[in-house]
Amino acid sequence: MANYRLPQIDLSMRIALALRMLDPARPWGEATALARQYDVSRKFLYTLAGRAEQSLLNALAPQSPGPQPEANVLVVNGEMLQRAMVILTTAVPGTVRGIQLALELLFHRHCAVGLISQTLQGAGEQAQRHNAGITLPVPVLGEADEIFQGRHPCLTVVDGRSFLVLNLASEASRDATTWGVTFLRLQEQGIQFQDVAADGARGIRSGLAEAQLAIPLRPDLFHLLWEGQRLTRRLETQAYRAMETAERARRAEREAQAPKRRRGKPLTVKVPRREAEAQEEQAIERYDVAVWLLGEIRQALEPFNREGELTSSQQARQTIETAAELLKSINVPEVTAFAQKQVLGHLDELLAPLEWLEQTLAPWREGLDAETEATIVWAWQHRQVLGLAAGEGFPAPLQGVVIAFWEVLELFHRSSSLAEALQSWLRPYLQIHRGMPRWLLPLLQFFWNHHSFQRGKRQGKSPLALAGVENVPSLAEALDMLLGYHSIVPAAA
Repeated sequence: MANYRLPQIDLSMRIALALRMLDPARPWGEATALARQYDVSRKFLYTLAGRAEQSLLNALAPQSPGPQPEANVLVVNGEMLQRAMVILTTAVPGTVRGIQLALELLFHRHCAVGLISQTLQGAGEQAQRHNAGITLPVPVLGEADEIFQGRHPCLTVVDGRSFLVLNLASEASRDATTWGVTFLRLQEQGIQFQDVAADGARGIRSGLAEAQLAIPLRPDLFHLLWEGQRLTRRLETQAYRAMETAERARRAEREAQAPKRRRGKPLTVKVPRREAEAQEEQAIERYDVAVWLLGEIRQALEPFNREGELTSSQQARQTIETAAELLKSINVPEVTAFAQKQVLGHLDELLAPLEWLEQTLAPWREGLDAETEATIVWAWQHRQVLGLAAGEGFPAPLQGVVIAFWEVLELFHRSSSLAEALQSWLRPYLQIHRGMPRWLLPLLQFFWNHHSFQRGKRQGKSPLALAGVENVPSLAEALDMLLGYHSIVPAAA
């Protein structure tokens, strides 16, 4: 054995010497003879015999009956420390000095701040190269949104079907050229967009226009609904205040008419009872009407109605226009501005997904009765609960129609809610850093795309797997590749 200190005494010879030294019938003086024969010391022979005897005792000693507990031994070496540094950065929000303290408390190892920073920078560079090599087999439903860390804007682009992060990078500005170059780079990377949903950020709109990608931009329905809910909450607060004022006026009138006045100062009111009750009735009616009309607008923008029939874009336009005019008749300035600017001002854009759905499904709807169409839509809505594949359970002549319906419905897209959800996940990571470290966002994108969802309809799968990428490594394997323990291969379709 080349690793032995005495290479001339190999393993088989050591076993033979140990057996001869352990032989109870070994004659006197044989240890000295063996030492001279093999040119070793007597101490070496007795040490060899002692190790062999101890090994035999350990192997042959009586053991506890039944299965033996597994011995979990954590080896804290350089590889383990580097792995812990990346995990403490991505799995939980942590600063460089926080990672240093965690390593000391967990592993009793002190690592210099420079070493931790250098490790994270190297991992970030590897993650950036990997993220730039992602290609997808199908067009993505893009969702774009901006997030800021200090004065640095960051454009987040997410796939609306798989929740895969396509872009997460900090830039110096948020003008049309910067975001346009970002979208062009994603297209050159091999990512094809079916459409892009975004809020009213001018930089994203201008960037898509300057990039000339010829993909439809969908206004974000999430922000429209959020703004409507904010207004209804305000109207609800006004209604409760009016109810409180009316109740106070009624109490004051009862006390004034009581034969015996209560002790203390009389209850004062700002308005008479009749006027307070009229204001109460008006405030409650305003709130109820606003909630009902916003519900009608929301339902009109759905791809299908409550009966499962596909929504007519013309009928939806008429419903929304009527509801918006009724909202303006409430005579609340904020509600009027919302109906005029947010609803009617973006009506064509809000109806664009419905018009696309109607035009795309028109050839497949010919000769299809309303009941069958509703059944197809209902099956698509409950496909995950029922565990149905496209066309499964339908007659053979209808399977082609069902498959076409389901493929088109999968592409119906008009919200950037997933991008908003990702921003809420990112915010704690960004808040603990004073600036925007160049290694942070690539690592977070890499971690998100490889982690598996723990619940919901995506449970047990990573965003890369949901996007159709084959042979996706697990998160543990991806971390090994990131740190150079295995060769890293960009995820490809």
